[in-house]
Amino acid sequence: MDSRLKTLTELQLMVSGLEADLGISDMSEIERKVLLSLHHIYAQEGVTATGALISHPMLSTFSRPSLFRALKALEAAGKVTKVTEKRGYYAPSA
Repeated sequence: MDSRLKTLTELQLMVSGLEADLGISDMSEIERKVLLSLHHIYAQEGVTATGALISHPMLSTFSRPSLFRALKALEAAGKVTKVTEKRGYYAPSA
């Protein structure tokens, strides 16, 4: 086996274990990626605007409506919260 494939396999196994530890392994792929992207943007900017979320590299393969459905599902699950009364600003839930 190519050593890069072995490394990738080991990384995937570690990611799967970490997702299980965090309790996010039962989420859909898009929900996990939206949550991770939201955390990434929030760590850099202190708030996550939907515009920044839509343009995040981890989400480039998903449609805009799918991203908003995932964001709504994460909000309903208590994983993210709206920051202001204005639309489009989110933060990870504690």
